[in-house]
Amino acid sequence: MTSSEEPQFPTLADDVRAALKQWHGDANAQSPLGYLYLFRKIARERQERNFIGERGVTNQLLCDALTRLSFTNDTDAEFLQFRFLDLWSIQRLTNQYNVAESTAYTMQTHAIERLAETLRMMEIEASAAHKELLRARLEPASYTNLVGMSDFVAQLEVKLTSADAPWLIALEGLGGIGKTSLADFVTRRLIQQGTVDEVGWVTARQTWINLGGLLRKSAKPALTAKGLVERLAAQLLPDPNTALRLSLDELLATLQRRLRTIPHLIVVDNLETVVDVESLLPTLQTLVNPSRVIMTSRESLRIAPNIYHLKLNELSRQDALTLIRQEALLSNLPLLAECADETLLPLIDAVGGNPLALRLVAGQTHVHSLESIVQDLIKARSETVENLYTFIYRRAWDGLDAMTKKVFLAMPLAQPGGESLEFLAGVCQLESGDVRRALNNLVLFNLVDARGGINDRRYAIHSLTRTFLQEQVARWRQ
Repeated sequence: MTSSEEPQFPTLADDVRAALKQWHGDANAQSPLGYLYLFRKIARERQERNFIGERGVTNQLLCDALTRLSFTNDTDAEFLQFRFLDLWSIQRLTNQYNVAESTAYTMQTHAIERLAETLRMMEIEASAAHKELLRARLEPASYTNLVGMSDFVAQLEVKLTSADAPWLIALEGLGGIGKTSLADFVTRRLIQQGTVDEVGWVTARQTWINLGGLLRKSAKPALTAKGLVERLAAQLLPDPNTALRLSLDELLATLQRRLRTIPHLIVVDNLETVVDVESLLPTLQTLVNPSRVIMTSRESLRIAPNIYHLKLNELSRQDALTLIRQEALLSNLPLLAECADETLLPLIDAVGGNPLALRLVAGQTHVHSLESIVQDLIKARSETVENLYTFIYRRAWDGLDAMTKKVFLAMPLAQPGGESLEFLAGVCQLESGDVRRALNNLVLFNLVDARGGINDRRYAIHSLTRTFLQEQVARWRQ
């Protein structure tokens, strides 16, 4: 942690003085030191042992600080012990130290300042170590600088730091749109700010694609509700071996008690690949308040109750240009970084604002010309393009029925701003009711966007989806 990141606590000396004066006060009075991580840590430990009361937590924190102060300045620690813990009068202290009354008050002021400095260093060390522990639970970040998501970041942070619901938040959108990156970015920010003291991260991902365009599959079995509970228990319970001793019901009950007592932030990534999502969602509902759960999913969870839905859209043209140039500079591709907007726009027309596709394409320019890469995307040529489409669309495509596929294949005929249900019914030569059911499925899979006003819904697709439908899907149908 750099000096600029260290918490300064400008009122700490005054707060320590107030806490010392409360040593023998009301057991449930609000603590002047309640904003410190160390206070919250002690409070949790005492809570687990059924010891309650803020004064007890504050006194233990002061004792720990006095013990550490005694190693460097035993006189200061002793003076404060006599004055506040043993309630010696100032006159008795003047006799004990053979000083004038004014000197005794000066000694008291300096001792409190040194105790506050000692506590400040303890807080910095403990907070930094704990933050490092929380960050170690996350997966390595797949981005350097999050582009074009400031509005989503702000919206998500507000929801996560609110005193009230929502407790379950779903980040939804097409594959590669940035759901995991957003969850990771905000989680890291909250850890650094000290807004959350406990974090859990579980991924259900079974397949991923690297920036070289190669698909990889996980050797681990698909995540189940039971597996999620066991992974969370291993991360979050004080004894990581608890899962080995308890049945699933006992383990879940233990997690419920902890998460309902101590606020946690839990991320379940790639929820759509969980084996039994329908049984998992009710389980997650039992773990929240005051804890919160972020779920990332390619499939909408709007059919489940009590979930706040945050759907991610593709990047704007300007943000897409920014991301391409950022990736070019990071990859040492100066020619790509220096390209005029007009040169890059055909690529954005083909890819749209899908961050994964943009980053993968940028990497391909190490070997291939930009023009050939664009043509590969449009014509669905090359292993890299095939893998990209497979990673983003294959699972969803295989989950569509014949009627829904027919409507999906007609979507390239829609204007970029979207078309009405009636227009799509005419194009597909289907009854409106059939098209409505198909659109329900397509929106559920985040393959089609429902836009417009409450009484004027229009349906559109991302640019990359349009490119995909024009060539790649024909090969899968064959």
